[in-house]
Amino acid sequence: MSAMTVLLLLGALFMGLAGGLVFMVALKSGQFEDEDVKYQMFREED
Repeated sequence: MSAMTVLLLLGALFMGLAGGLVFMVALKSGQFEDEDVKYQMFREED
């Protein structure tokens, strides 16, 4: 494999792991627990 291919694969792996880490931190902090958020737009229009 060429050096550029290895660099691109490592970059993609790093970005995927970083995205997963951000998701896990948001999940642990409770940002996905509020079920009522999806209805806020409809309440604001009334």
